[in-house]
Amino acid sequence: MTAHVLVNPAARGGRNQALRPALDGHLAAVGIEAEVWETAAPGDAERMARCLGEEGVLVIVAGGDGTVHEVVNGLVGTGGTLAVLPVGTGNDYAHALGMADDLAEAARQVATAGVRAADVGRVRWTDADGVFHERLFANGLGLGFDARVAALASETKWLGGQAAYLAAVFRTLWAWRRPTLRARVRSVVPAGGADEMPALDVDESLFLCEIGNGHSAGGGFLLTPDATPFDGLLDVCYVRHVATARALRLLPTTFSGAHVTAPEVTMARVSGLTLAVEPSVGVHADGEILTAGAVALDVEVLPGAIAVVAPARTA
Repeated sequence: MTAHVLVNPAARGGRNQALRPALDGHLAAVGIEAEVWETAAPGDAERMARCLGEEGVLVIVAGGDGTVHEVVNGLVGTGGTLAVLPVGTGNDYAHALGMADDLAEAARQVATAGVRAADVGRVRWTDADGVFHERLFANGLGLGFDARVAALASETKWLGGQAAYLAAVFRTLWAWRRPTLRARVRSVVPAGGADEMPALDVDESLFLCEIGNGHSAGGGFLLTPDATPFDGLLDVCYVRHVATARALRLLPTTFSGAHVTAPEVTMARVSGLTLAVEPSVGVHADGEILTAGAVALDVEVLPGAIAVVAPARTA
């Protein structure tokens, strides 16, 4: 098997550079002949993925969710196939695909697992200056508190994994100012059945809104614990305004997904939703900051938009 491997040497606070010998060895051990491409600047992975995808090849991401984000934006619409080795600060999308944390086992999975059609999210938004933008996301989209945490976590990647996000959570709580979020959800599918429900309106001050294609965000916070990139839907977690003390009590429950029963939390499963925000709010996709000031967003799922290598055990 031949594959092209995109490596982000800056992932995990720059520690990925030292992984190259092990990466080459594990891929060779499972019969993957790899051509390695290193990114040097933002946007490199997206450009490389688009060029490689047009050739219909297997593109393996050896990095975190940020690199996956770029590669998905490059691969969708081409004939390329995506595989992910979870060696970044946050590896939420790799976990959504069912990839192992152990690099040797993940390489074996890439060599032996089948190819599946996975969903991708698309967000279109307007900034406060009236400029329109569009972006795809692989694992999740967040706004409000969630986006601020993602921005600060980029400054603490040297801590590694969930520790980087926890540090950002506490920094954000210290100075958080909440936006008022209005959201209309369309095509909601309740957990108990597939019947379409009427549109749901939310018009209140919210702590955060996470729209998940995968089940976790921020290196393991199970904000949308039932989400999967193989069901043609997005899961939404709304958390209403909570005081700092209550937020601190809710935080541990997000490690297990138990927060979904809290009275401040509303969960939904949707094909798309529109949001109008007053005042403007920060937005992240796959942990990458899209904007610090969105005022209107339209989010939808693109079912089966990308071919991915995923073990059969994923739902």
